[in-house]
Amino acid sequence: MDSNRGCKICKKDETGFIKHRPISSHMVLSHFLLIIPCIWWLFGPNNGDYYSVLFDKFMAGVLTLCISTSIIYHYYYECVICYAEQVINIMGAIILNLYMIYRGVSYMYIGIGLLIVALLKIVLECVAISNGNELFETYHPLCHYIAGIYVIYCVYFIKKSFK
Repeated sequence: MDSNRGCKICKKDETGFIKHRPISSHMVLSHFLLIIPCIWWLFGPNNGDYYSVLFDKFMAGVLTLCISTSIIYHYYYECVICYAEQVINIMGAIILNLYMIYRGVSYMYIGIGLLIVALLKIVLECVAISNGNELFETYHPLCHYIAGIYVIYCVYFIKKSFK
C-alpha cells in the first residue's frame, strides 16, 4: 500500500482554521449508517450478567470511537489523523470480529461478514484517493454504506447472541 495515499495537505480558510466539508455533505452524512448502530449498541438494552454487559458496552464504545475518527478524517478533507484513521478502522474490524467469536456468533455468519469486508476493500481500492478527487468525492461514500451494512450485520448478530 502506498504510504502517501489517504492524506492530503491541510488548507486553511481566511480565518486560519482548517478547511472542512459541510456537515450536510454526502461524504460526512454517509457515516450515519455506520454510527447509528454503534450508538444503539452502546445505549440499547443488554441481557447478561454485569461483566458481560460491561464488556459489551466497552466494545460498543470502541467501535463508536473508531467510526468517529473516520468522520473527523473525512470532515477535514482527509488532512487530519491521516494514517491513524485507516489503522484504527482496521483494528476496529479485527476487534469486532474477535468479539463476535467471543460472543459465540456462528463462524458462517462471521465468514459472510468477512465477505462484506472483502467487497468493501475492493470498492475502496477502486475509489482510492490516488485515482482523482472527483472519483473519490462521488464514490467513496458508497464505501461508508457498505461498511454501515457490515456494522449493522455484526451488531445484529452480537445482540442476538445475548438471547
